[in-house]
Amino acid sequence: MKKNKSILLLSFALASQIFVSCEDSIDKTNSPIPYESIGGYENSDEVAATHLVSKFSFDGTIEDSKGAITGGTGTNVSYETGVKGTAYKGSTTSFIAYNNVANSIVNLKNITVSMWIKTDPHTGGAQSLYMLPKKTDFWGNIFTLIEGTGPATTMLMKNHIQRDVTPSIPWSGQFIEHGGTNVLSNMFGAWKHVVWSYNGTSSTYSLYIDGQKVTLPTSISKRYASDPATGGGPFGELASSEVSKFIIGGYQQHLGAPWGNPDGWMLHYTGLMDEFRIYDSALTDPEVTALYKLEKDKR
Repeated sequence: MKKNKSILLLSFALASQIFVSCEDSIDKTNSPIPYESIGGYENSDEVAATHLVSKFSFDGTIEDSKGAITGGTGTNVSYETGVKGTAYKGSTTSFIAYNNVANSIVNLKNITVSMWIKTDPHTGGAQSLYMLPKKTDFWGNIFTLIEGTGPATTMLMKNHIQRDVTPSIPWSGQFIEHGGTNVLSNMFGAWKHVVWSYNGTSSTYSLYIDGQKVTLPTSISKRYASDPATGGGPFGELASSEVSKFIIGGYQQHLGAPWGNPDGWMLHYTGLMDEFRIYDSALTDPEVTALYKLEKDKR
């Protein structure tokens, strides 16, 4: 009987050791596994971190987490599930007006604007995604518009910037237009990552959709590289002026004085927008790709 009891105790001891060993193994197996880096980054805020000057995540708030654009008031603003957290949900009457714009935005020499949009075709005019206004210019300083023209499967997009030109020349009404043979396809009904940049040193414009650089003719990518009015020299760096306020989802004309009433074709943005960012540099191709993949991965 004692012998059987000894054998039973020994068996129990061995079983306990095996259980502890297995438990240790399970704990090690279930330990958190770090995210695999993308492009050398762990999260989207690490991409060109020193050049990120403004960021709106729209996670239930209209605030700029970088504090460069402040004093915001939302009109008929609501939120819906976004790429990361929630997203701004536009409508025919929605927009956000900001009263204060920091020098980091006013004095931009180069720029990258990045955002996620999800929208549907529209008619009746052009919807404004955002605008950096100018007090005495009908077209403002910087904006991106979506035109309600063309086949329902394509998007005609316009981007506008002010540049430093000496001698000064009028630039009102001049845009980069992704229309005609350069209209953007398959842009509606799903989340699309849209990035455009302007490099003031090379006077070069670039556009990216879902992390991929769009092949553009030199008439667009080098649109600003040569100006006959200045002897063929480049337009050079950005030169925003008379900056007043900032608007998301509308035109400067929706802000009231000193601008007149909006024209009938000036439409509010009716789609969704998420992770809106402004950089003070032209991001590289790998940086844009990494930003797209990280945000898509909700990082």
